[in-house]
Amino acid sequence: MVCAGVMLTGCTAQRTGGQKGLEVYSIDLGGSAQGEESGEKAIETTSETIKTTQSGEAAESLPQGSNDSVQDHETQPGAENAQNKDRGRNLYTSFLNNEISTVVGNDSQDRSILNNLEKGQAFTFEELGQCINQIYFDPEYTEKITYDYAQYTYVKCPDSDTKNLLVKFVGLNIYSPDDDSFMVCVITEKDGQLYLTDEYECWARSYTEQYRNGLCSTFGSNGAGDHYLAMSAILSNGIAACIYEAEILSGWWTSFVDGTIYNEIFSADVEAPLNVSIYTVGEEKYYIYDIYDLSECTDDQKTLCELYIDRCRDEAGVNWVTDEQLQEAIRKRCSLIGVDYDALEQKEEVEWTNI
Repeated sequence: MVCAGVMLTGCTAQRTGGQKGLEVYSIDLGGSAQGEESGEKAIETTSETIKTTQSGEAAESLPQGSNDSVQDHETQPGAENAQNKDRGRNLYTSFLNNEISTVVGNDSQDRSILNNLEKGQAFTFEELGQCINQIYFDPEYTEKITYDYAQYTYVKCPDSDTKNLLVKFVGLNIYSPDDDSFMVCVITEKDGQLYLTDEYECWARSYTEQYRNGLCSTFGSNGAGDHYLAMSAILSNGIAACIYEAEILSGWWTSFVDGTIYNEIFSADVEAPLNVSIYTVGEEKYYIYDIYDLSECTDDQKTLCELYIDRCRDEAGVNWVTDEQLQEAIRKRCSLIGVDYDALEQKEEVEWTNI
């Protein structure tokens, strides 16, 4: 089978942009996806792997020829957890092989794609790809009708010992033609059912690093002196919880802290020798500043920067903090959502596998 752009109920929104040129790609869905620990060896998932009980719940069956017997959970500690892990892996592989559907979860986040899908709506991998095509490629603006290719990876849930499935659709022309932009769908397993729960995008003015431990770093830019970064964690419920996000300002862009005060001190056309980072952790904002290399600053420039900092604190209520205070706030945020604070330094990127 091949993935083509067709109309699906519930996929109503479309992305528009300056796309041009006929580029038609297809994905062969006849092959089998790999299991998360199979290396280069493909895992064939058939109807014999997962059977459905009369109640509609997914149940596992032993491979043919196996001498293993079903173990009593009461006498085998940890057997239930191991069975749940195997069930999740089998279901993920079956979805990638286009054999079962994922359902839009009732708790799914209102992101750009999920916001246009009906809760409870079911998609096979192929149908999900068709929906992505319909949303991103409007025939009124582009001749391209499908994404370039799809990939998948598994990530550990930082708040449990389970894993989530991530499916990436590459070549969406979000910013411009051939910009290698992509979106990632988060799929999680619960009680034998797969749910589409969250998503994120990456395009020309942004950059994303996905780590094996379920953490994800995002970087972006709004201009030469206005940059963005964030760290989130994809939890066991399939939702990406924000740990912190920050806007990094420098020079004239530090006037975003308080434009009125800035103009009174520096004037609108003067670039202050100053950096300001505005962190959002939970519901609170934390401001950190540093003045450029003092050896390159005049005494007058340093005095003006200090005056700006003091007036922003006293008149605008800006919460200037030290790095130690910021890290303590991040540590508490991690504890609140069940993430190990030390994991923020463990940045082993995932390996994506073509579907």
